[in-house]
Amino acid sequence: LNQPAFLGSKPGYILWEAMIVKVQLPNGEVSVPVEPNSTPGMLKENLKYSIRVPPKAIKITLDGRELDDIKPLAGEPNNVTDGAVLVAEAREGGVPEEEVKKAAPQPTMIKKEEPPKPKKIKQDVVRPTLVDGDVKKEKTLAPGHMGWAPKAAYLEAKSSKRHLAFLRVEAVDEKKVYPEQDESAMVLALGDPQTSPVWTAVCEELEIGEKAKFTIARKALDFDPEGLNPTDSCTNWEVELIRIIDVDDIEQNFQQLLHMETAGGKERAEDLDSVAVHWRVRRWMAEGTFCIASSRERIAIMPGYGLVPIEDQNAPPVSIAVGEGQQEGVEVIASKCGPGGKGHLYLKTQALKANRPAGCVILDVELVAMDPNRGPGTPGWKGWTSLIGERETGDQWLDEADGRRKQLETFTTLRKSTSDSKGAEEHVAEQVHKFAYNAERRYRRGLKWVEMEDKKDDRKMLLETGTLRMRLAKAVALKHQRFGEDAEKPAGAEEKAALGEAKELCAQVLKTSEALSNSSIGYECQKMMLQVCIQAEEVAEARKILEKLQEAQPDDEELKSDNARINRLESVLSLKKGAGTVEDLQKDLQAAVTAGDKAKAAEILETLLGMFKESKVTWDAVRTCKVGKDVGNAMKMGDPDLAALARKVVGEIQALAQRAGLGL
Repeated sequence: LNQPAFLGSKPGYILWEAMIVKVQLPNGEVSVPVEPNSTPGMLKENLKYSIRVPPKAIKITLDGRELDDIKPLAGEPNNVTDGAVLVAEAREGGVPEEEVKKAAPQPTMIKKEEPPKPKKIKQDVVRPTLVDGDVKKEKTLAPGHMGWAPKAAYLEAKSSKRHLAFLRVEAVDEKKVYPEQDESAMVLALGDPQTSPVWTAVCEELEIGEKAKFTIARKALDFDPEGLNPTDSCTNWEVELIRIIDVDDIEQNFQQLLHMETAGGKERAEDLDSVAVHWRVRRWMAEGTFCIASSRERIAIMPGYGLVPIEDQNAPPVSIAVGEGQQEGVEVIASKCGPGGKGHLYLKTQALKANRPAGCVILDVELVAMDPNRGPGTPGWKGWTSLIGERETGDQWLDEADGRRKQLETFTTLRKSTSDSKGAEEHVAEQVHKFAYNAERRYRRGLKWVEMEDKKDDRKMLLETGTLRMRLAKAVALKHQRFGEDAEKPAGAEEKAALGEAKELCAQVLKTSEALSNSSIGYECQKMMLQVCIQAEEVAEARKILEKLQEAQPDDEELKSDNARINRLESVLSLKKGAGTVEDLQKDLQAAVTAGDKAKAAEILETLLGMFKESKVTWDAVRTCKVGKDVGNAMKMGDPDLAALARKVVGEIQALAQRAGLGL
C-alpha cells in the first residue's frame, strides 16, 4: 500500500481540494491532510494505530459534537472545514481499560527514506591482510556462556555454508554504537571478502555471549565496499558476540545467505503454487537493520510524525505465485518451508535486484498458507473455476508480454537504437521473454488439467482446450522472439522449434474450430498464426492469412498494425537480400579489376549505383564488406568514363552513410 496524497484518497489519484485538519490525540496533536468527501470512519482506520483501540471504539468530536462515521467530513451533519480541530479518543466503556493496557506494542515505523550506506570512494579497494598485532584482545568485560569454533570450510571463498555473526559494537574513541537500534544487532558473514577481515578475527576470539575490549589497527578496519561493517578511525573497540548461526550460501559466493528460522509444515510449494505470506525488507548495514518495506504496510497518524507508514501486525497475508519471478527473494524462502515456516534472506547489492530496494537488504518471510490446488483430484480443485482461473492468469502474463513487444517495436520504428537506449531495450526484451514464459507454463498446466478431466470431450471443454492451445502458441513464439541487434540475426534452433510447435498448435485449433463450427475461435487462431508467420519471416504466408482476416472483419484495427509489420518485414528482408547481392557483386568487381575487364566493371558499377540510390542495402552492410575499396580500384583502371561512374558510386555510398547517421 503506497502512502496516499491525503487520507481517504485513492492511491494514484490526487484531488487538489484537500483540506488540513488538526487532530488532538491523547498523547499529542497532529495536522493531517484529508479529502473533503472522505468520512470519519476512514479517518479512524488511520487513528487506530496511535490510540490502539479498534476503529469502532474511537470517538471523533468537533466542538463537542460527535461526527457521523459514514457521512462525508465536509458535508452535513459533520460540517468539517479547513483548519478545524478534531478530538479523537477512545470511547468511554468501548474497550475495558485492562484490554487497552494489553494492546499490541507501538507499531514499527517503515523508514522508506532510509538509504543504503554511502560507499567510500577510494583508490585502493584491496582487502587488507591481517598481520600480528592488528587485532588484540585486551580484556573480557563480560564472560560468555558457550564456546564455539569456526569451520575452516565455511570461511573459504566457495562454500554452501557460512557462519553468520550477530554483534554489538562500540567505537570507544568515537563514542559510536553499532547498531543504533537497541533491540537489533550488526550482522556479518565471517570470511566475507567484502567486509574487513578484522571482524572474523574478533569473533574467533570470543565466546558466544562474551563482551570484550579490543585494540584494532585502523588500516585493517578501513575496508567496507558494501556498507556492512564500521570503518571509524578508532583504535579501541568493545565487541559483544550475541550469537552465531550457520546459514546456506545459495550461490556459494556470499551474495545470498539463507537462514531458515523454522521449517513449518511438511508440505512444500511447487512451481506456480500460490502461497500466502507476510514479508518485510530491512536495510542491512552496520548502523542497523531498519524496516524499509513490508507487506503489512498501512498509513497511520502518529503524534510528532503526522502521516507515516507503519507495520500492522493484524494485516492479512499477501498472495504470490512461486516460480513466476516477480518477488524472487520471497519465492526462494517460500519454496523452502511449509505453512508456519519463517526464513531470512541476506542479499548483497547485486543479488536478486529486481523488485526490491537497492543496496544490501534482509528479506524476512513468513509462510502462512498454501493453495492446495494442483489440478483434478487435489483438495483445492474447483473444477471449471480452477481451469478458467489458470487460463486467465496466463492471459494476464501474455497481455503483459505482448504489450512490451509492442513498446519495443514502436520504439525501433520511431528511432534508431543507441548506446544510451540499448540497456533499456534489453531490459524490456527480457520482460517479454519472462512474461511469455510465465504464460506458457500456465497454459501447459491448464492443458494438463484438461487431459485429467473426465469431460474433456465436452463441447465447452473442447473450446477451452482450443483457447489454451491458441494462447500457448503465441506464448511459445513470444518467448523466443528476437529484438534489437538480435532481430537481424537468423533464428536459432530453439526458436525454429518453438515456431514449429506454435504452427502445430494453431493447426489443431483450426480443426477444432471447424468441427465445432465456431468461427470466433477460428478467427482468433488465424490472428495468432499471422503473428507466428511474421516472426518466422514467412511474408507470403502472412499476406495470405492477412487477406483472409481482412475479408472476415475489414474493420479490425489490429490488422492495420499487422499490415504495417509485414511491410516493414519485407523491407528488412529486401535489405538482407541486398547485402548478399552486394557481397556477390563485390567479388565479381574484384575479378573484373584483376582481369582488366573494363566493360564488366562498368556493368557492375551501374548495378551498385542503382542499389545505393534506391537504398536497397544498408550502410552497415556496405561498411562491413568494404566495397568502397574495390570501387576505388575500378576508378584507377585508366578509363575516364569508368572513373566518372566510380565517383558517382562513391558519392552514393557517402549519401547512404549520411542517411544512416540521421537514422533514415
